[in-house]
Amino acid sequence: MNDFSNSGRFGRFGEWPWLALWFVLLLPLAILFPPIPIDETRYLTAAWEMFNSGQWLVPTVNGAWYSDKSPLLFWLIAGGWKIVGVHTWVARVEALIVALGMLLTLRRLAARLGMEARGADIAMWLLAGCLGFTVFSTAIMFDLLLSLCVLGALHALLDLDAARWTRGIVALGLTIGLGILAKGPVMLLHIVAAGLLAPAWSVTARGHKARWYVALLAGLLIGVAMALAWLLPAAWYAGPAYWQPLVDKVTGRIAHSFAHRRPFWWYLPLVPLLLLPWVLAVRAPRAAWGGLWRGRFGRFLWCWWIVPFVAFCAISGKQIHYMLPLLPAWALAGAWLLQQAGARLRPWLYALLALLAAVGIALLPWQAAKAFGFPPRPAIAWLALAALLVAIAVWRWGRDPRCLALSATALVSAAMLAGALAYLPALDVRPEAAFVKQAFEQRVAIAHVSWHNGLFGYTGRLHRPLPWIPRDQVQAWCRAHPAGILLTSDQSDEPKGVAPFATWPYFLSGDHRIAAWHAAQLLAAAH
Repeated sequence: MNDFSNSGRFGRFGEWPWLALWFVLLLPLAILFPPIPIDETRYLTAAWEMFNSGQWLVPTVNGAWYSDKSPLLFWLIAGGWKIVGVHTWVARVEALIVALGMLLTLRRLAARLGMEARGADIAMWLLAGCLGFTVFSTAIMFDLLLSLCVLGALHALLDLDAARWTRGIVALGLTIGLGILAKGPVMLLHIVAAGLLAPAWSVTARGHKARWYVALLAGLLIGVAMALAWLLPAAWYAGPAYWQPLVDKVTGRIAHSFAHRRPFWWYLPLVPLLLLPWVLAVRAPRAAWGGLWRGRFGRFLWCWWIVPFVAFCAISGKQIHYMLPLLPAWALAGAWLLQQAGARLRPWLYALLALLAAVGIALLPWQAAKAFGFPPRPAIAWLALAALLVAIAVWRWGRDPRCLALSATALVSAAMLAGALAYLPALDVRPEAAFVKQAFEQRVAIAHVSWHNGLFGYTGRLHRPLPWIPRDQVQAWCRAHPAGILLTSDQSDEPKGVAPFATWPYFLSGDHRIAAWHAAQLLAAAH
């Protein structure tokens, strides 16, 4: 019998208070976290320009067409602002709601794959406690939306498996369309193997192969039609300046997808990190691991995640958050293992890790101050007590999946909050954005050296974008605007031999600062 078999009440309704607690543990991150440069500030600027201009068809950043990302995230953020006002926490709470939707959708998926209620609850809590999931559960990024769409598409495949053909086709089409609008064609990579290899796990697919693949094609056509219903008007409205970079980007990624700018094995050491605390705590006999691939459940999981994982390893561009849609598959595998005879949770290693985190949090204010040259904030060190309490809770009650998941969530929340507060002067670019806004209001010519990714648009609530110039045009711009101001946010863009008249700490720059330079100073130095 498993150690946790009778340690708590499992059930559809009994979990709601605990899910509410999980939500509340992450809520401080959603409310207090500043926009993190450069990705979150860029995406918020895209939503801000959409909200500010009233033009919602084609995303823009710095006033230029933004073809890098699909618009669904921007629509959701701008729509939330229409309802409750322009605040960063709106976007983060929306992300947290999507994360909660993933937990509930995964629990239902586990039940449909044959798990009893207890096992489905374990799967949900394994995902809720994953480091990779909690870290990104309030992030203003596209991967949570994509992950929820992937789970929805897998439900659609189970509808087809249950011979609910019309419902399955419609659901598959809707989720594919939304997934493409969330993050582009990568949506198809996450479901293509589970759909095409369905005869390996679905009796219906084996018995009705022609009808199965026709249904897949119909769902694909519906999804592509949904995406084209936005893309074609957007391409017509914005013209070649929008769609040509989009075409070049897609063809370039196909042509160079095996260039390995990061090595093939790059994800392998990171996956265990994403799966904390479970990679330290889950213990199962060898026979259980050997049986994981057998049966409908195991074959479904293998068809789900193996092909996307290998593809992401092979594709040259690698980011850790690309693994987020695969975490639910690994959570289901862990839940299955924990239901086997001899399986158990051994949380003491994670308790030791929580103790180390407490020490790190206690030292964090002074480390941040030393790195960026601003005064330390000693009060932040008190958050180390939260990590200490987590270590105690894990040691005492960590053999229950729900308790360990909530403890891990609390630890991540405390550590991320401590990091954000300790490094806040270097993370929060609102002072720099306020400086830009003031220059606009005083009609002072101001520009940024090199592309700045919309760093100041949302954070300064600018109603027109901050212009940018290439490095080789600095002198020409200074001659045209001798009373103007130039900003730099990267060490390689800073003029040589002249000290800036104002600086702000900034964690992405090579010299840890954003700097402001008078054009007259640069002209004088050049002469």
